[in-house]
Amino acid sequence: MRIAVIPRATADSPNMSDKDMALFHLVAGKLSEEGHSVEIIGEGESIPAGCDVIFHMTRTAERLEQIDAREREGAMAINSSAGTRNCSRLTFTRILAEEGIEQPPYTILSTNAPAPEGTFCPGWLKKGEGWSSLPDDVQYIATEEELAKGMDALRRRGIREAIYCKHIAGDLIKFYGIVSHSTQEGFFRFHYPTDGKFGKEKINGLPRRYPFDEKELRAMAFKAAAAIGTEIFGGDCIVTPDGRISIIDMNDTPSFSAYREDAALHIVQLITEKRK
Repeated sequence: MRIAVIPRATADSPNMSDKDMALFHLVAGKLSEEGHSVEIIGEGESIPAGCDVIFHMTRTAERLEQIDAREREGAMAINSSAGTRNCSRLTFTRILAEEGIEQPPYTILSTNAPAPEGTFCPGWLKKGEGWSSLPDDVQYIATEEELAKGMDALRRRGIREAIYCKHIAGDLIKFYGIVSHSTQEGFFRFHYPTDGKFGKEKINGLPRRYPFDEKELRAMAFKAAAAIGTEIFGGDCIVTPDGRISIIDMNDTPSFSAYREDAALHIVQLITEKRK
């Protein structure tokens, strides 16, 4: 197969660029070892016509439009350009709500208007458009005054819509998945994070490791990914003391840094399975 591989732009990978690139090069190397023709597409380079597969980690609008064009010509993109776009925060939040997948209570706010009186606190103010690339794209809000300031800061950056969701006390868990087309199992891992892009995991405190149904988490994660249209995905959830699970984030093609070698093998398997 002729495979184009496209890394994630550094600007779209805050504090995670090295980890993203490590996964990217590992997947590209394993595809080459299997005898495929692999072409790394750098920034500013066009995706060549005639490629069979596009494995990418990109999120830029221009690049996704190029992937659109190649998909129309018959190339298979993993993740698809549509699935990648659906991981924009406002979009995936609405999709999960339509599918009845548990999320914290939330409201969509226009940054050009004040938040409704009596808006719940504490909560999380999140940029609605696109992905988180700056620390203030996700803000912990303790008071209505902080909410007003946070909304004003987003507005001044030209961000029109925000999501404000209730803070749920509990364990923060990160999960990772890769769909399999040869078995029903697929790849699924989860862990309690100690750090992240911006260090805001500390707000939830040390994990208490509340008991929960791991099969339920797996089912929720794969259902969410299927609804969004991603086959390689990651996300965050909160587990409350009574074991209730709420998904708070979904991502396209995470770095899988804790499981990189195993994940790379499953990604290569996914690519070769789908193109048979």
